[in-house]
Amino acid sequence: MKIFKKIIGIFLTSAIIMIPSVAEAKTKKVSKVKSSHISYKKSHVSHKKSKVSSKHSHHKKYASKKAKFQKVSYSYGPRVYGDDLEPNRDIYKYAIGLLGTKYRFGGDNINGIDCSSFVQHVFELAGYKMPRTAREQALYGYFVRKENIKPGDLLFFATYASYPSHVGIYIGNGKMIHASSKGGKVEITDINQEYYVKRFLFAKRIPANIKELTPQDSMESIDSYINESKNNKEDPIAKIIMEKNDKN
Repeated sequence: MKIFKKIIGIFLTSAIIMIPSVAEAKTKKVSKVKSSHISYKKSHVSHKKSKVSSKHSHHKKYASKKAKFQKVSYSYGPRVYGDDLEPNRDIYKYAIGLLGTKYRFGGDNINGIDCSSFVQHVFELAGYKMPRTAREQALYGYFVRKENIKPGDLLFFATYASYPSHVGIYIGNGKMIHASSKGGKVEITDINQEYYVKRFLFAKRIPANIKELTPQDSMESIDSYINESKNNKEDPIAKIIMEKNDKN
């Protein structure tokens, strides 16, 4: 009987010890399952976020590639025209700051500047590198019809030579700002004066939001354009524009 009681006592003691262990093991198992489920959820959400982020970055990349392409209005042989491009309007704002600066042929500082040096200084203030002479400056930007010029466009004239030898910056309302030998300073002039009407060659547009200036034309292309303009006595793209308007 005593032995039987002892056996029952041992059995009860070991049962008491085992029950918490089993409970603890079950708790650990449930905790592990829960933790695994949460971990899966997190991983799933993270994967989703990564996919969305990847999609956004793909769209961004595509958008930035797309933004590099700019619309030009017309092409004529090797040349392109920028009537539809947005001009860099900050250019003429910087130009106004040099109003009244003394004119000096060949001058390139505040004590005296000529027309092309004036344009070069203005573009430097805007953060661009522009060549020194009017003839070289004419290679930059896109041709624009005189009827479509906007503030910030460059206007080129044949004054003392048949090629572009004078340059000004259009500021709107039929006016340009330029370093004038006649006025002896940087001043604002009406481009409809007979002197400038007779000597006008073409207008060029430097588009807004470009990082650096690169030539769009060659000397030969510019000379060809001038000759065509003289022979036709009109802008050589007038016919193209008329044809386009007829189609519309």
